[in-house]
Amino acid sequence: MATSSNGDGKERLTLGQRLSKAVLPPARPKAAASTAPVGDVLSPSERKAAMSTIDAVEIKWSKAGLALSAVFAIFIPIYAKTLLHSKGKSASSSVETEALLLGGLALLFCVLGLVGLLRRKRSFLAFSFFLAGFDFTLTFAPLGLALIFLGGWLMLRAYRIQKYGTANAKVAARQAAARPPRRERKKMAAAPVKPSGHKPPTANKRYTPKAPPRKKVAKPTE
Repeated sequence: MATSSNGDGKERLTLGQRLSKAVLPPARPKAAASTAPVGDVLSPSERKAAMSTIDAVEIKWSKAGLALSAVFAIFIPIYAKTLLHSKGKSASSSVETEALLLGGLALLFCVLGLVGLLRRKRSFLAFSFFLAGFDFTLTFAPLGLALIFLGGWLMLRAYRIQKYGTANAKVAARQAAARPPRRERKKMAAAPVKPSGHKPPTANKRYTPKAPPRKKVAKPTE
């Protein structure tokens, strides 16, 4: 149904349009396409500081990894004591001792990781994940591999920041695609740089005549 307009230029809605406007919710405006980048690219002077610390995403995954590691570090000795206690004193005591040692080491690495998390130290936190992961591979391999992967993920993000200025994989891929090939970069680095700026001073071309030789004065005779 067509709408009519009154004298002041405003459109007059029909009865059906008024009812639909009163009953139905208003149409949502279409979201404009975002032209902003996924992540900010840091300058070379800012990359060193960003590599040594961790962001909010890394803090969240590090907390989950440390909490899971601490739970399993406490659970391993309890599991060994309750499940293997019925197999004999000699066998159960050795297994319990080994489980207690591995669980204590894993708990120690979790404490070190917590210190690195509180201080926002990337290398310290990744190193603790590596140690805890290798420790858990002897008792629970899936958790150990997951912790090793988490530590490698932290170091991979540091490498992206160093090379591309961002830890985001999509932005780093765009930065890598925009860079010239490696051969061209080597040629540009090996090419001699032409001097720019003021030219060196040249010799003055104005001719300066030589001074005439001095005449010898004869000595007076007596």
